[in-house]
Amino acid sequence: MLNKFTKGLALFSSFALVASQNTSQCLQYPSSGICAQYIDYPVYTKIGINATEQQALATLPVLKQQMGAIDPGCVDTYYRYACSAAYPKCTATANQTTILAGCLSTCNEIQRSCGLIFELTNQTSLLPNCNQQPGIPLQSDDSCNLIKPQVDNQHSGLNLSAIPADFKLSTCPAPFLIDPIAQQDPTKSSNPISCRFGCCIPCPYQNYLYNEGWIEHAFFATDIVRSVSAVGAFFIMVSYFVLPDKRRHPSLLILNFSVAVFLFSFVAFFSVGNPKKLQCADAITASTQGNNSLCAAQGAILMFSSLATVLWCCALIVNLHLHTVWSSNFFTNRYFLLHLICWGIPAAFMAAALGLKQIQYEFANLCLVSLDEIFNLFFYPMAAIVIPSFVLHMGTFLYIARIAVREGIDSDLSQSASNGSIGRAHRAVRHKHVIQAVHIQWRALLLAVIACTTVLFYWIFYFTQLRHASDFSSDSSIIDSWLQCMITPGNTQDSCVSIVSSHLPPFGLMVAAEALVSVIGIWIFLIFAKRSIFIEWNDLIYNVRVYLGGRGRAEKHGEQFFQL
Repeated sequence: MLNKFTKGLALFSSFALVASQNTSQCLQYPSSGICAQYIDYPVYTKIGINATEQQALATLPVLKQQMGAIDPGCVDTYYRYACSAAYPKCTATANQTTILAGCLSTCNEIQRSCGLIFELTNQTSLLPNCNQQPGIPLQSDDSCNLIKPQVDNQHSGLNLSAIPADFKLSTCPAPFLIDPIAQQDPTKSSNPISCRFGCCIPCPYQNYLYNEGWIEHAFFATDIVRSVSAVGAFFIMVSYFVLPDKRRHPSLLILNFSVAVFLFSFVAFFSVGNPKKLQCADAITASTQGNNSLCAAQGAILMFSSLATVLWCCALIVNLHLHTVWSSNFFTNRYFLLHLICWGIPAAFMAAALGLKQIQYEFANLCLVSLDEIFNLFFYPMAAIVIPSFVLHMGTFLYIARIAVREGIDSDLSQSASNGSIGRAHRAVRHKHVIQAVHIQWRALLLAVIACTTVLFYWIFYFTQLRHASDFSSDSSIIDSWLQCMITPGNTQDSCVSIVSSHLPPFGLMVAAEALVSVIGIWIFLIFAKRSIFIEWNDLIYNVRVYLGGRGRAEKHGEQFFQL
């Protein structure tokens, strides 16, 4: 770009020199001239206007054609500088002819308005040396040929959207990195969203679209919380697997649910301390299952465990409904069916995602399904599980509330031996069953409420907000505007956030959604790590020590692990 214009500078300098010589006439500048938009005064020229146009200023139209839309402010400034210096203002009187040379301020303005675009396009040789101008020295504004700008501030400045898509910048300003694929073929790029004009936003590019450091710190915190959840879920999982009388219905539902939650929370260990090893295949390329096996493994586990968690939560809800409302233990001898559904369906969707090569990094510190298929393979199946489960659970709650109200009313009525006493006795038995069921299974009931509400919030948030991410692929002007802001001298990452904020999930809600799902394992621990579990662990440890021969003859109460 603009290679021809460099040659014109040498010729232009020679014409600035002769402007101090023969001042015998002032010429009217033609309306068809190159500088007609800027010159409305008589001009002086040594060799004539036509020769000056052809030899010194012929490359100005090239500059305007190639850069007029990209940086109109730069082109306007360069025109004003070149035209005022090539055509000094000539004022003739009866006694003398006065010539006003070009302005030093206009030359210095080129450094400000054109420095960036000339540097990006490797055309810094076009920048004039204002302190060593040949010919008539440039003058101050009060004694020079000052031409007013034709482009206002609102329309000046760099406009990246006007640059052809296959154009390649010669240098990439910080923090951007050179796109190796565009260097070989300018029509291609490493990433159609994060790479433009031969330069790429460093991976993960999402971190640069929010305030500096916010994304990294927020998701590091959620990773820590998720890791703690994994430990809590692991304790409950091991407890229900090892301790006696826990591997039977309905405790088996809690065991399987805790296994699913442990796997769901365990994925945090893939990225804690160094999330980029999971997010990125290299400095600019986001991870996919094809270029990063760690991303493939973590994404597959996350997808499998997410669907398994909601399915086992659904099984828990259905069991509570059957037992409370219908006095049925339908699942007692049907765990083969539950395992087939609650582990088989997630495995099938995980296999489909891997087979279609759709596991990749998209957001947070996690790999999951790509945005192209995330709704079909993840959110729609999850909705088909969560929404009916939530409705059924609300129905169970309403039934329990109605029974509780009736229990209170019946307890206030006097008992009599009338004909209706048998009916009341029957209802009393029914009410007693419901109250006992709630008393026995209130922990599972509370867990189902928390899990269902959390997953539903997570699903609604990402179902509505992830669609914003498609704006970047469908409208390249959004990233172009942000890039333009980022490369403008004086701007920072924080000052450019407002340009893309309306096209991104709100930061606070995004972190809240991740935090809510990250604490499920902690909720399991708080709800089910009851006193009896620690007593059972205490007894188990004692029995193991007795079996291994350690102080076996001692009194049990004197050998307890700790007192509760």
